[in-house]
Amino acid sequence: MERYQRQIPMIGEEGQKRLEASKAAVAGLGGLGCNVITHLAAAGVGNFILIDGQCADESNLNRQFVYDANDISRRKTERSAEWIRRLNPAASVEEHHMTLNDRNTEVMRGCDLIVDCLDNRDSRMAVNRFAFRNGIKLVHGGVESLFGQVTVVIPGETPCLECILPDTDMEAVSSLSPMVGTIGSIQALEAVKVLAGVHSPLSGRLLSIDASDNSYRVIPIKKRNGCGCCSAKN
Repeated sequence: MERYQRQIPMIGEEGQKRLEASKAAVAGLGGLGCNVITHLAAAGVGNFILIDGQCADESNLNRQFVYDANDISRRKTERSAEWIRRLNPAASVEEHHMTLNDRNTEVMRGCDLIVDCLDNRDSRMAVNRFAFRNGIKLVHGGVESLFGQVTVVIPGETPCLECILPDTDMEAVSSLSPMVGTIGSIQALEAVKVLAGVHSPLSGRLLSIDASDNSYRVIPIKKRNGCGCCSAKN
């Protein structure tokens, strides 16, 4: 336990053991995902499922620090798996080079938690439906320019992503590394809390950040009447 002696006072030895035994699915390996896999691997999460259908390109390099100029056109899943194993050689990593949709979300079966680091609504909703059907907790994060948000979805208890996200997809937006890093780091912290079973995750609450003036708000959220995912069954 010496590797983790600085964090065990906060999560306990049992919490550390739970991290090592857990399996986290990270959906999306862009700016958010790079931060999430780094912090979870360093914290001692023992098993990963990595899903992303893209290859690294030059426009990623201002914020996606897992990749460098030598990784251009290389699969993000492949490079990210190497990154995790370098940080924590004991970690087990599955790679899935694909864009998530309702036909392939089964690759996440068996995970204890899904971390949503995606950048398109269709894939997010597919992940949301899979998590709800299978009772898997989900940590959502999103960034648009200097605005960001994080919440934790607990199927059957909290609003799902279909309740709280707009019906339209975002256009490609500007991205600044410190902002993406802030949201990704908070997602990783929430994931550690959920997997270790400690402290109070952001379930039923949305953390909203406006970095233009450093405004932070935690907003209670409710299920939406008529939600096609969770309202029909709750």
